[in-house]
Amino acid sequence: MRTTFAILVILFAASLAAQPLTVGTQIVDAGGTATITSSGPVTYVNLFAGATKAGTVNKATVGWSAACSNGFKIVFLRQNFNSVAAFTVVASRGPFNAVKGRNEVTLSPPVSVSQGDLIGVVQLQSLAACGSVLTQSFADPRTGYNLITTADMSTTGGTISGGSSNYSPGYAIEAIAYDTNPVLVRVLPAAGAAPGATAFFRTSLQMLNATTNTIAGNLVFHKQLQPGSSSDPSLPFSLAPGQSISYPDVVTSMGTTGIGSLDILTNGGDAPIATARVFSDGGTAGTSGFSEESLSPDAALDFFSRGILLIPSDLTNFRMNIGVRTLDTGATLDVFTYDSGGTLRATRTLPAYGANVFDQMPVATFTGMSSPPPGGYILIAFNVFGGRAFVYSSVIDNKTSDSTFRLADIK
Repeated sequence: MRTTFAILVILFAASLAAQPLTVGTQIVDAGGTATITSSGPVTYVNLFAGATKAGTVNKATVGWSAACSNGFKIVFLRQNFNSVAAFTVVASRGPFNAVKGRNEVTLSPPVSVSQGDLIGVVQLQSLAACGSVLTQSFADPRTGYNLITTADMSTTGGTISGGSSNYSPGYAIEAIAYDTNPVLVRVLPAAGAAPGATAFFRTSLQMLNATTNTIAGNLVFHKQLQPGSSSDPSLPFSLAPGQSISYPDVVTSMGTTGIGSLDILTNGGDAPIATARVFSDGGTAGTSGFSEESLSPDAALDFFSRGILLIPSDLTNFRMNIGVRTLDTGATLDVFTYDSGGTLRATRTLPAYGANVFDQMPVATFTGMSSPPPGGYILIAFNVFGGRAFVYSSVIDNKTSDSTFRLADIK
C-alpha cells in the first residue's frame, strides 16, 4: 500500500499534448466591478497571465455588468520594460456590444501575439450607462495584478499619460482571448482509482459554478507516463449558475482505473471552483487521504518567479519526492540546495524539459546529492526565459504512509 499511495500522491501526469494559446484569465467569482471614475473611457489591463506562447488568437470572452451598444474594446499590449508607464499596442478589436454576463466575441482579423503579451479591456462609456468589466477580488494581494487608467490605451499608443491611473494588486478582470475551444482552466495534480496492498484508492471531486453563466466542458484523465491525447478518458459536464456537482469516485465514473492527473476544460474558458480528495477507501474502517485544490495554469512558476521546497529534518522516517510538470513552452530549471544554516551545498541545471512533460524523482536525484541536508531547503529558478512549470514535493511517512503535498511557491 505504501508504494501505490506514494506514487498517487506525487504523480502529476502529462496534460494535453497541446494546450490552447490563452491571453488573460477567467475568474470563478464575478463579484463586482472596479473603476476609478464614473465616466469613460477607462482601460483595464491584466498585468499577469500574459500570452502562454506565441501564436494567433481569434476568440475572446469578457464578463460585463450591463447590456449596452458599443460598450467595450479589447486591446493587446506588450510591456516596454524601460518604463512602467509605457506599452506597445499590438492590436485592438471592437467596439463590441455588451450583454450582462459572458460576452463571447470573434476577433476579426485574428491577432498575432508573442509570449507574455497582455490583454486589456477598454470601457468606452460611463459606468451608469453601460456598466463595466467584471472583476474578482482575492484575499491574497499577491494574486492578480492590474492597471486601471482613465484613457483608451488603444488610441494613446499604449502610453499612460494624464488623467488618473492605479496599479492594483489582489484582483483580476474577467477577460481571456484564446485560439480554440475547449480551454484548459484547472488541473488537479493527483487523481486515480487504483488498488493498494490493503485498500483501494479513489478520488472524489466537487465542482461549483459561482458565475452567472452555464459552464460546459469536460473532465479529462491522463494516466501516468502517457502523453495526453484525444483518446484519454473524459467525462462531459454542465453546471448551471449556482449549481454544484459531486463525483464520489470520479475516475471510475469515467470508465477507467489507474493513477494520473485530472484536467478541467471548458468552452469559453469559464472556470468552476473545484476541489478533490484522494483517499484510501478502507471500507468499514473509514478513509484516509488528502485534499487538493484545483490549480489554474496561471499559477505555474515562470522565469520571473522562484520556488522553495523545504527538506524534512528527518530523512530516515520520512522520504521526499519532487515532481515537475511543464506547460506548452517547456522549462529548463536551475536547482540550488541549501543546508539548514543557509549555506549553499549544491547547484545543478536539470536537463531541459519539453512541452507538457511530467517527471518525478527522489530528492537526491533532483538535487544531485546522495545525501541532501536534513532540514535544509531547495530553491528552484528558470534557466531560460519563456518556460513555465509546476514544481512540487511530496513527503511521506515511511511507517504510516501519511503524506503531504506542497507546491514550490513562495508565500
